Order: sequence, then C-alpha cells, then structure tokens
Amino acid sequence: MWLLAILAVFHLLGVGLAETKYNVTYADLDKCKQFNAVNGYNYDAFFKLSELDNHNLDNETIVNLRLFVVASKDAHILLSDINSVIPEAQVYEIVIGAGGNMFTEIRRQRKKNPLKTKTTKNVLSPIDPLPLRIRLTKEGLIEVGIEGQDLPLISATDKNVTSVRYLSFSSWGSTQAKWFYDCETEDDTETELEVYDPTNFMSPKNKLIFALQMNASFKAPDWETPIELKKLVFTRVAYDSWKNQLETRLMFRLSWRDNRSCWDPKEHSNITKIINFSAMLWAPGINVKDEKDFQLSELIGTDHFTITYNGDYEWVSREITMDTFCALSPSDDWPYETNTCDVALSSDLASTPLRFPSNAVSLHPNLIQSDWIVERITKHDNLNEEELFLFNDGSPRPEVVLRLHIKRNNEFYDTVLVAPYFMTNVMILVSFWLEGIMRIFANSLGVILLIGTFLQMSAFVPQLSNPKIFVFFRCTLYCSWICVMLFVLDKWLRKYGPKMAPDSWLARLVSYPHLRFVLRLDGGSHYGSLHQKNLEWHDFAKMLDRVVFIVMSGIFLASCFVKL
Repeated sequence: MWLLAILAVFHLLGVGLAETKYNVTYADLDKCKQFNAVNGYNYDAFFKLSELDNHNLDNETIVNLRLFVVASKDAHILLSDINSVIPEAQVYEIVIGAGGNMFTEIRRQRKKNPLKTKTTKNVLSPIDPLPLRIRLTKEGLIEVGIEGQDLPLISATDKNVTSVRYLSFSSWGSTQAKWFYDCETEDDTETELEVYDPTNFMSPKNKLIFALQMNASFKAPDWETPIELKKLVFTRVAYDSWKNQLETRLMFRLSWRDNRSCWDPKEHSNITKIINFSAMLWAPGINVKDEKDFQLSELIGTDHFTITYNGDYEWVSREITMDTFCALSPSDDWPYETNTCDVALSSDLASTPLRFPSNAVSLHPNLIQSDWIVERITKHDNLNEEELFLFNDGSPRPEVVLRLHIKRNNEFYDTVLVAPYFMTNVMILVSFWLEGIMRIFANSLGVILLIGTFLQMSAFVPQLSNPKIFVFFRCTLYCSWICVMLFVLDKWLRKYGPKMAPDSWLARLVSYPHLRFVLRLDGGSHYGSLHQKNLEWHDFAKMLDRVVFIVMSGIFLASCFVKL
C-alpha cells in the first residue's frame, strides 16, 4: 500500500493531487479495492461481476466498470465468461499501454484477434493513477475511456457479443501493475461516454472493409460450403531416402462462397470487388496428413483474399513448405529405383468438403528437385476411416491424395560410379595381354580403383539394399584375383612345370587348332605335329588365362547393356 501512503502524505501536507496527470485524489483510491499483478502474463485471480459492490448496470449494458491502474506499461484486463484461462476461448482482452506504452488494443481472444488498435503513447504512468471507465453494451459496443474526457480512449464493435461474468487483471514480463477496482462513484449517475464513429473520415473502400470486418464471423457457415482448389503448383520437391522424408513447397488458389459477406454495390460507391482484402474473418482450414506422427497439420490460415459483392472469395497462397513421411520401397535396382510419395489433403470440417479437379495440379517450370525426379503426379480420392482422423461428429474424413511418382536421378551416379567401373574393367582386361610387371601393375591399379569405387558407393546405397551392381563388382573382383593367380601359376609352370604326355586328352585339347585360334594361341596351324610334341603345362595355364579373359569380357558387356 505504499502508493496510498505517498498519496496520503501529499494530502496531509496540503499539496493534494491537483498537479497529477489525471487529477486523481487519495479519496478516489480509498473507495476501491486493490489488486497487484506481479506475476507477469498470468490471470491468477478472477472477480465475479455480480458480486462487486459498485457494478451498476442498466438495460443496455453488460459491463460498466470504474477502475484505476498504476503501471509503466502493458496493463491487461480480461473479461470472460468463466473463472479460468482456456486457450482459444472467446473473451475480451483489453491492453492499456501495450508495446512499451505505445498503443492500446481491444482483442477478441487472448493475445490475438484484435478488434481495434489505437496509438496511445505514454498513456500509463508508474506514479500517476490512470482513471478508466469500461463499458460493454448488449449491442456489442466496447468503450474504454479516461474519466473526465469526452471521447473514449478506444472503442470497438463486436456483432457476436459473448457473455461476460468475470473480471481479471494481469501485466507482462517483469512489469508490475497495481489495479484499483470496484470503485464507488461520487454520484450515483452513470458516466456516459460519447459514441465515436470511426468511419467518419474513411474512404468508401475502407468503410466497406470496416463493415465487413464488423459483420465477420470466426465460425464456418452452418450450411455446406464446398472449397474448390482451382490450382496447385509444386515449386520444390526434395526427397531424402535416408530420413524417409519428403519436403515440398507449393502454392495454390482456393475459392468458396460465403453469403455472410455480401454487400450492395450501390450502397458502397459501386465497389464490386476488393483485392488483397485482409480482415479478421472465417477462412477454410486445409490440413495435410503425416503418416509418421499420425497427425494433421494445418496448411493455411487467414491471409489476403479477393472478395466480390456476392460473397465469392478467392485466396492465392504464398509459398508454403511442408514435410511429410514417405518410406522408401525396398528395391535391388539402385540407382535406378522408383518410389511413390503421397500428399493427403483434407478440409478441417465436414461441412466444407474439398473439391479438387484432376487437372488442377502441376509442376512449376523452374521446379527445384533433389537427387529424385518427379515423373508424374496422379490424384486419388480416399475416405479415411481411421479413428484418429475422424471428424468431431464421428464421420470419416474425405481426402484428396496427390501421389508423386518419383525416380532417382542417376546422372550423378553414372559419373561417380559407372565411369570408374568402366575404367576398372578395361584395365583388368588389358592386363591379361601384358607380361611381367606390367601385368601386375595394370591389374593392381584396376583393383584399387574398383575398391575405391565400391567404398564410395557404400555411402550412397540405402540400408538393407543389395543392388544388382554389386554382383558385377564382385565378378570383376574375382576375375582380377584369378588373373593374378594365373600369372603366378604360369611363371611357376614355365620354370618348374613337367611336360604333358603327347597322346593324353589334355594335350589334344590344348593343341586343338580351332580352340587355339579362338584363344589367340600360337601354333594353331600345326596341329598334326603339335600334339606329338611334349607340350608344357604352362600352355594349359595360358589357355585358362584366355578363357577367364573371355568370361570377364562377357560379364563386362552384359553390365553395359543390362540396366544395373
């Protein structure tokens, strides 16, 4: 009560409060009850209006309060039908000196949906009490005035008047606000505030917008209101196969008709259309389904519209980004696999069904994509009967499913994988025709390049996938190992190998002219005498070397003509 003590000292000293900002005396505050809001933005205490001693109403008013407040900024008043705080509840919140004591605002909900905002710089004082009169009529007129002034500090109109039974006070952040409420009036007469018409100085267009906003409703129409999605354009499609996440950016155009927003052009200077109309009114909610978290995420909200006099609305969205779950289908065709990702759109109410023509969806000419490319988009209608996604009345939710058919962009993989694989095979095949250290060098270089490519590929291949290209890599690696072993075997047999028996079947096979011609071995034209000579075992090793070369060449050609 330090404030009352200071005021009392001034009173005893004969100084009075004539010098104060609003001429508030100690006697004025002494006739009030006091509440200190010191816990930041928290409405802790609720006072029932019917139990106040000095809440005098007439046949036209719902609220008629006389208050005083001492605060440096952000003095909050809540008028509610219940004695607790519920998110999204329809209440009246009046903020005096908001924004650091720069403006005053009347809101339809806590912290949002302002009915009126007005600049009131330095209206509050941490020393001088501010005398307030707050009045709410049954017609929806809300007036907040400074006692002793003719015009209200701020006023607004609400056509959908909500019931008010409780009063509460709050502040913001570390600011302390001292409230004096339930104050007696010096005389028993009502203090009437002059009704201020804010449209007196407005242009015809602003008058029309003001009228639309005053008549607006935050609730959807009671009748069925189809929402037509005329155009949807994807500007970005990025699929992350490691995270199973699809990121999309899109823009679209919606249209609907709300007969509650009609007007007669003759009464409004022949205005038939308002472009970029932004006001507090109902707008349809479009949801996207996320299969991973099993939830619906709202895609759009109130924004700029184009509205015509017959109630037709058109809403062109900004670019909207959304992330949805999309699992990668198991496939052995990496990096040539395909996948499908669904984007399921639905309305938030059963009375506002979503209509979506098949030709309304398209891709932007400058579409931004990742390592997955969109081949086509198909539209499907689905009736979601899962309990989690049912409407409030228990009916199933109709969905418009946009199915994106995507394939991996293999140009990158052709560069970093196929080209090294091609060079590896060429080097190993050439090594079959080389002798000595050059054979080992070419083979080893090919193997190193092959292993490096394989390790690089393991960083891109999805988990639990066994692509067919692995088969060709393994075959090339085996052929390279056999090439080295045959080279070592040939060297050993040349130095230590025995002679073949001239009449043995193996000697006849090695000396067969057509086979030697195909394998490019020397002496094929002297078959009559060749099998009678003592052939060496290294001739057989050389034949095996040529056979492995042919097998590896066949595998390499198959990998070139068959999609890996």
